[in-house]
Amino acid sequence: MFAGTRSGGAETDSSLPERVSADMPCDQIDRTAGWGPLAGLATRFARQFEAVRSCTDPSYVRPDWAERNEQLARDLLPVPPADFLCHPAIAFQMMMGERIVPYELPYVRERLGDDALLAEDAVGSPPTAAVPDTSIRTSPNTVHQLYHLLRYEEASGRRVRDADTVVEWGGGFGSLMRMLVRLHGGDPTCVVIDTPVFTALQWLYLSAVLGEERVVLHHRAPVRPEPGRVNVVPIGLVRDLELEADLFISNWALNESMPAAQREVVARRWFGADSLLLAMHAGDPFAAVVLDHGARATLLGDFMPGQQYLIR
Repeated sequence: MFAGTRSGGAETDSSLPERVSADMPCDQIDRTAGWGPLAGLATRFARQFEAVRSCTDPSYVRPDWAERNEQLARDLLPVPPADFLCHPAIAFQMMMGERIVPYELPYVRERLGDDALLAEDAVGSPPTAAVPDTSIRTSPNTVHQLYHLLRYEEASGRRVRDADTVVEWGGGFGSLMRMLVRLHGGDPTCVVIDTPVFTALQWLYLSAVLGEERVVLHHRAPVRPEPGRVNVVPIGLVRDLELEADLFISNWALNESMPAAQREVVARRWFGADSLLLAMHAGDPFAAVVLDHGARATLLGDFMPGQQYLIR
């Protein structure tokens, strides 16, 4: 939905599906190729997107992101390519480069205690890297998302598993929510709010990696989140969303939304959440608002200069 930090390229695991040729005409590409047993899920993307296409609110979305959303929809329809994570709108805005791994991976491994959580899912063909002294391949993106969650735990003194209800504003393709559910280890009630094309993509990705029974895409009001599931909610239904959360998350997203969206979230007291995890550029005007609501600022680290967490 909104911009994250840009990243460089990385080698792709050779076990993942090969990318189709960029020179091949779209009408000659079998988009189900590479999806394997998930092909049936991928072919339902267009139907899911059509169900939420009108569930938008232009007053919430910046014009530049509205344009990116339109282009992404054109490129993903009718069936997203198996390597959709290589799409520029995702790869250069929401995927991290390998440069962060030497800084973040040691921190993550020390606090996880179980390297198994680092294992990367092949869905979308993300670039991967080896976890030293193991047979596990992870991705810089997975490392980065776990780093966010573990930094939140350290700074707040609270555990992710203690949050029964979590709201994420701007979920990208679903990577952080995937890792939050796994780190939690239980059945939290989760809500991801995003633009229609990203909610359809989140439905696809999270259904593929967590199981379709764990994910529900809402397309009409009122929105009543289903307990124990990841509830994907298009931005046009936010005003019809009824819930009280324990943890609110928005990394490089709410601050990149229009002021009307920011006012809506603040007026709703962060959807009732006592705990906050936001990330944004240091000096962002919206940071002052978050600080006024009791959050504390802490820098991500020297390897990402100018970026900060705001945690409560």
